Order: sequence, then structure tokens, then C-alpha cells
Amino acid sequence: MTDRGKSLLCPRCEGGFVPADSMPPLGDWNGTPYEGALDAAVSLYAYNDAMKTCLRQYKFLKDAALAAVFSDALHHAEILKGRTAVPVPMHPVRLVERTFPQVEELLVQAGIPYAPLLEKTTALNLGRLGRKERMASDPLFRLADGAEVRRADYVLVDDLYTTGTTLHHAAHVLKKSGARSVAALTLIRA
Repeated sequence: MTDRGKSLLCPRCEGGFVPADSMPPLGDWNGTPYEGALDAAVSLYAYNDAMKTCLRQYKFLKDAALAAVFSDALHHAEILKGRTAVPVPMHPVRLVERTFPQVEELLVQAGIPYAPLLEKTTALNLGRLGRKERMASDPLFRLADGAEVRRADYVLVDDLYTTGTTLHHAAHVLKKSGARSVAALTLIRA
């Protein structure tokens, strides 16, 4: 169990994490089929050198223990209040490569209950695509087998907001399935 009163990082490392200074731009999706899919979005940290190093260590070097570093900030995120958390899932191929579901681990460490409502339909790595290519990509998600979306408020949780493609695609599926509103919470905003 994490001691929420004590940081898991040295002060120098933790001091390198800078709060995000603005909200992700949802208007970029106006005029697309995904317009209005997300009702709000919040990112906790900016994507600076310290955060890039930490995210690389967490995702690609498979350091699952780093999820606890962000547990307090995630647990206290205002956008979670009154909403059901939905982790943005990994494609099964990516899960095998990375060995653990990073977003779900962030939620577990933060003590945030969640509903796994979505499945990723492609192993496509958006990080290798440019902005226009990302925004024009085919649908990335479907409703998970047996998932039931109620007329309720949801918050998608992901690690990184770059163009918002992943989150808008996921929100679109939830809205088409009956969600009243869909917000997004990301750890980092690039």
C-alpha cells in the first residue's frame, strides 16, 4: 500500500514535474465525426523532459512501481467526482509487449474504481503518425463484450493527451452507446 503522506520520488525528480498550464483543446475536433464526443478534458502534468523520462521508464521499461508516484494526484482529480472512470485499454498485442496494462495500474494504485467498457480494435501506434494522420485514423475502439453503458457520466483515463485522437474515438463509442457525458483525465498533456 502506498503511503500517501510521503513522496516516492526524490525532491529533485519530483520537482521536475510541472502542472499542465491549460486544458486540452477540444475544439480541434469541430467539423469531424468526433465533434462533441468529449465534454471536458483535464491533464495533470506538462510533457517536459522529467515527465518524458518517467513515462518512458513506466511504459517501455515496464517499471510498474512508478504508478504509485501519481496515485495521490490522480485520486484527488476533481474531474472524477460523480463520474465512472473508464481506462483507455491497450490492444492485446501491446499488452503482451508491455507486460501490464499501464492505465489500469495507475487507477489501481490511486484507489479509483473503474469500469473496463472498451476494447482497442487495432495495434496501430499513433505515436508514429503525424497530427493529420492521427485525426483521420479509422475507429480505434469498440464496446467490450458484455459491457453495459448506462445513461451516466463517464471519465476516460489515459496516460498522455497528444492530439486527442485516442480519447475522442473512445468517447464517441461511449456516447453512441448511451453515455450522458464523457470527460477525459490524462496524466500528461504533450
